Amino acid sequence: MDRFEEASFIIKSVNEYQLGTMDEPSFINAICGYFDRIKKQNLTESDLKFLKYISNMCGIPHYYDLMVGKFGHEDSINDFDLNTLSSSIYESTLYVDDQVKLHKYQKQVINLFDKDCNNRYFLSATTSFGKTYLIYEIIKKMKYINIILIFPTIALLSENYEKLILSPSYAFFKDNFNIHTLSDANNLGDSNIFMFTPERYLSFIDKYPDIDLDFVFVDEIYKLDNEFVIDSINVENERDTAYRVALQSILNTCSDILLAGPYIELPSKDNIDKNQSFNTFLKNNNFTVVDYNKYEIVNKTQIMIGNRIIKIDDELTIDLKGYSNKKKSERLARIIRDIRYVGENVILYSKGPGMAEKYAKEIISESSETYEGMSSELDSFIRHLSDKFDFDNWIVIESLKKRIGIHHGLVPKYIQKEIVDFFNKGDLDVLVTTTTITEGVNTSAKNLLVLNATKGNKILKKFDAKNVAGRAGRFLHHYSGRVLVLDKKFNDIINGEDDEIRHKNFDSESKKNEIDYFITDDEFLTSWDIENRLKLLKNQKERGIPDQVMQMYKVISYSDKLTVFDRIASLTEQQHKYITKLITKLQRGLLLDFDGLKVVLYIIQPIITNDNLSFLISNETPIKKGPNAGNIYSTLIYALSAYLSEGFSGTVRYNLSKVDIYGKNITIDQAVRDSSKFVFNTLKYQLVKYLGVFNIMYKYYISTQLHNNMDENIGIDKLLIKLEYNATSEKGRLASDYGVPSSIIEYYDQGEDQKLISNFDNFESKKFDVIQEIFNLGK
Repeated sequence: MDRFEEASFIIKSVNEYQLGTMDEPSFINAICGYFDRIKKQNLTESDLKFLKYISNMCGIPHYYDLMVGKFGHEDSINDFDLNTLSSSIYESTLYVDDQVKLHKYQKQVINLFDKDCNNRYFLSATTSFGKTYLIYEIIKKMKYINIILIFPTIALLSENYEKLILSPSYAFFKDNFNIHTLSDANNLGDSNIFMFTPERYLSFIDKYPDIDLDFVFVDEIYKLDNEFVIDSINVENERDTAYRVALQSILNTCSDILLAGPYIELPSKDNIDKNQSFNTFLKNNNFTVVDYNKYEIVNKTQIMIGNRIIKIDDELTIDLKGYSNKKKSERLARIIRDIRYVGENVILYSKGPGMAEKYAKEIISESSETYEGMSSELDSFIRHLSDKFDFDNWIVIESLKKRIGIHHGLVPKYIQKEIVDFFNKGDLDVLVTTTTITEGVNTSAKNLLVLNATKGNKILKKFDAKNVAGRAGRFLHHYSGRVLVLDKKFNDIINGEDDEIRHKNFDSESKKNEIDYFITDDEFLTSWDIENRLKLLKNQKERGIPDQVMQMYKVISYSDKLTVFDRIASLTEQQHKYITKLITKLQRGLLLDFDGLKVVLYIIQPIITNDNLSFLISNETPIKKGPNAGNIYSTLIYALSAYLSEGFSGTVRYNLSKVDIYGKNITIDQAVRDSSKFVFNTLKYQLVKYLGVFNIMYKYYISTQLHNNMDENIGIDKLLIKLEYNATSEKGRLASDYGVPSSIIEYYDQGEDQKLISNFDNFESKKFDVIQEIFNLGK
């Protein structure tokens, strides 16, 4: 389409929109596409006036800003006609302060909030809509005092915390609120913003059950339905339970709530063939649905890549002619070469951590490009990793040397954070990922290359596919993103039927567990469920355990808590001595007493449902040498001891000492993945909750023997904090959340010994300066 045809098409679109024959999403698509096609053309003052006019007409004046910003066109409008003047006047209404300008549809959401009403909204929108951005403007408008923001991941929580503390645009919040991210928050002020995961919220509300809340925001609300989320790690972590329990608590304590998520299509209320449980939940709790699922603020071009020359657009051509008999790795390397040739970056979506690393290896082996001019920051990071992870040929490090980042859930968290930052800054131009890239990670990529239509071994749902495709292009950086597809099934999925989201606590047909008994209205429970709930309460009463104790660790069932209590009560005197010795060693230096921990694991073993954790506890081997030679302990005890004494690297070395099921030595890549799964999943989410239940029941049992308050008794709290945060001090925990090397966490945990600073390498020193600035400004 030439320039004349482009102008004719967009004028036709403007007329159709004004006549009401073109809807808003289609008009946005047309305007955004027009900006994209002419962004590099020579523009006159008349062109600029017209562009300003149509960008405001579609409600997104940011399109014009991007044209005169990133794409270098001079804002040379000197003669304001009526249309240009009216556009400027309209644009001024989108400013909420001197620095913040919303688009029309964000402003519409904010305008829904009214100080004289209960404000409960369910917002579903595209990934480019800017949902999280809204919450801060809502807080300012409504003058809320105590606010809880619930995010799905620590990474997203920390990103928002950093933004509020360091960004001048968010100075209002730093100046007017105490900002908390730890569940045992201290120094509560008159005005507070609490940023939590669902699990941390539940821990917090146990400590502050009577706090008055003015507003709660819950991000990624779809995670309350495990059937909606195909993710083995999430299933193991039982995130759906944490989300549902947290949400039920919030509904009972706060009137103003915003639930948000991307691309969540609700079934028609009249369609009896569809599960209506989520609609029932919204109706029963007075939520209003706000649907912007079709409002793509950044256009998406979806192209199936075949073995031919494909002209994607005027800027990119993929040449796979003659590649029909070549390996997938060769085709992949060629696609990346063509993208790099036009100076662009690309995200690769793969089905899992092992495949992501395999693709990275193949790209490196098939690529012939040379890489010059590596930034000093990236070089410093690579040197740091090579020193701290002194294992030969770890693919994460080898990939960085070739400007390729690997991002999945089993890469240590601070490394994930840095890789995304380097990718967004342009130091890396390829990012090989899994669905972790959809977990609130903000990337700036023009191109997304879809390598698989599965997540693990399960076919993606339409929701997943939309969420993955949403990573192509970023608002305020691009007008459009390209979704390049190598697996045809992905196209079939994204063009197929929408998935149903369900809320099992509002579905009389869904099977409930014991946790559900206490967060579900009777109308959605069977008579058998209600009878079981009464039995559990009777069993609790027989043991004299207070409600306050039973309601801690809400994601563990009542019967499991009673089991733990009964097993503690039946311990021998010697077993109690072992536990006392364990507690003493933990208090003195976070050291394990193997016999004491063995007793604790014996107590919790019957309630463990996670297969991996259960195996680690039940699989026992003897100590081979030393004074305790011959004593038998579980694999978990050995692995946990290695982690506590030597950190993450110690866990990697422990795994490298093992062999796989075929008797072969485990590779460094597998050892790091296994170590990450152990530290960041098994310990952080699984073991910690079971040990937590032991801890409260043990302290309560001791209080019945000593006739004191259970809070006066010492338990294994220090170990629980270490497992959850990878740190014990307050600053150490905050630094761990933010994402820093272990040496910085160790500095804070060891009382800020200044001698340790001299041992920091260049990368660590820079990260230390940043976290210190956050601490100083966040006081």
